[in-house]
Amino acid sequence: MQVLIADDHSIVRSGLTHLVGELDDQATVVAATSFSQLNAILDTAMQGGGAAFDLIVMDLRMPGLGGLDDVETLVKRVAPVPVAIFSMIESPDEMRAVLSRGVRAFIPKSTDDVLVVNILRLVMAGGSYVPPVLGMPGAPAAVATARSAAPGIFDGLTRRQLEVLDLLAQGLSNQEIGERLGLNLSTVKTHVTGVLKALGVGSRTQAVLLVKESGRDRLV
Repeated sequence: MQVLIADDHSIVRSGLTHLVGELDDQATVVAATSFSQLNAILDTAMQGGGAAFDLIVMDLRMPGLGGLDDVETLVKRVAPVPVAIFSMIESPDEMRAVLSRGVRAFIPKSTDDVLVVNILRLVMAGGSYVPPVLGMPGAPAAVATARSAAPGIFDGLTRRQLEVLDLLAQGLSNQEIGERLGLNLSTVKTHVTGVLKALGVGSRTQAVLLVKESGRDRLV
């Protein structure tokens, strides 16, 4: 997997590079510090006739980025490669304007690290992410955060399922969950399947997003 990260702050680039490593420890990350450098990297990568990147994560306040028209042009240029925005912007209206240009995710920089990894995983799987503050009605089912987690949404889970979901939300794999709870791998998989069915979601990523939306640090 190859990821292009564009941000003019080195600490942000380093942090995102680390999170991409959590997503795929074999990932290759290429960094850009400006919009013009991002395009230059794409020019080089696409000379062979195809996009070399699987994901682009970029800021909106970097040198050379003129506005949302530039964002839309980039999205169309690299399609179907997903573009995710990682930004300090907190204005719902600005977020909506950005999302209307075809980006697949708007991730506020205040987002929890574990959630960022899960959002990127969701985007890589073909989904989209809308910040909960927007609560966009009518958004497609793939937008996991367009639905808010109702207070009693976890009431139908057994205690063991809640424990498993807690560990999923912490970013643990099935193997790690089994080691933590003293369960074999097949039992963990059975519990995960039960959790997804009870929550009415199609993936562990969407289940984790519901936990994050609930605002609860722990379920048990």
